[in-house]
Amino acid sequence: MNEVYLGIEHITDLNGYDHMLYLLALVSWASLSDAWRVALLATAFTVGHSITLLLAGLGWVHANGAWIEFLIPVTIAATALVNLRRGAGHKGTPGQWLTYVATVGFGLIHGLGFSSFFRMMQEEGEGIVLPLLRFNLGVELGQLLILAVCLALASLARLVGVTGREQQVFVCAVTGTVAFMMAMERSAQIF
Repeated sequence: MNEVYLGIEHITDLNGYDHMLYLLALVSWASLSDAWRVALLATAFTVGHSITLLLAGLGWVHANGAWIEFLIPVTIAATALVNLRRGAGHKGTPGQWLTYVATVGFGLIHGLGFSSFFRMMQEEGEGIVLPLLRFNLGVELGQLLILAVCLALASLARLVGVTGREQQVFVCAVTGTVAFMMAMERSAQIF
């Protein structure tokens, strides 16, 4: 059960705020009434990073850390831009399944970002599957906790007159700007 706690701690650690920024950009349009769809998106993200954690943990995938650290804020900025362009009323549109596919894909990149953390915490000689499942359960619980707080705040904002579109523009502008600055800073390590 130690891995569950480590997964929760890893996601809720403010030093890893890029993960939180991605979640905010992903659900910039949402309130508590969207909790089920938000939970599915969080799970899609967990599936993506679980795949790359498993592959990296088995030694099958090796990624350049500098590129991954650069691509993580790119995924945040891209998600913010797509959601900003899409508008608050995109729920239920025919292309909605693309959101889930992109979320899994971006989860693959984020999983590579903390695969080294997972390898460091893994005990020598221990199998990877059960610790990985427990760690990802903790990540999922941590994500759902973060998202529940965000959705509750969004619902409170709606009660005081903030529209879904105003919320979306604000959240996408903040997450996109921070992500852009992170990407520019991290690009210096690559280019």
